[in-house]
Amino acid sequence: MMGGDYSPLEAVKGIQLYLNGSSAQAILFLIGDEAQIDPLLKEYAIPAGSVRVIHAPQVIGMNEHPTKALKEKQQSSIAVGFHLLATGKMDAFISAGNTGAMLVGAHYSLKPIEGILRPTISTIIPKENGKTGVLLDVGLNADCKP
Repeated sequence: MMGGDYSPLEAVKGIQLYLNGSSAQAILFLIGDEAQIDPLLKEYAIPAGSVRVIHAPQVIGMNEHPTKALKEKQQSSIAVGFHLLATGKMDAFISAGNTGAMLVGAHYSLKPIEGILRPTISTIIPKENGKTGVLLDVGLNADCKP
């Protein structure tokens, strides 16, 4: 909830869109600073039964070194999120925060599947036939190599 642009406001707006547009709904764990999140949940009329706020007072900034930040900020929303995911308390974890920290967290908290060397960023792209496909390694490396 805390690391992305205009957070946590934009994340709360996204939650509102999800809750208003989906019939099959999950309980959403919102990880971040309760003092900032709770007033926004009230303002945007997010039903209390649809979300659970998990307090995480620290934030990993976009300019921080991912590995160092995860080690030093164990109470950040990203570190707490990966702990909950790795211990089976959540089924999925997404963040609009520090991409490097998300990749490092995925690699070290979840352990890759045998034969997988590192996590990747993917996106859905349109195809000429009107269907969609998945493109991997989107925007991950500044110095790309074949």
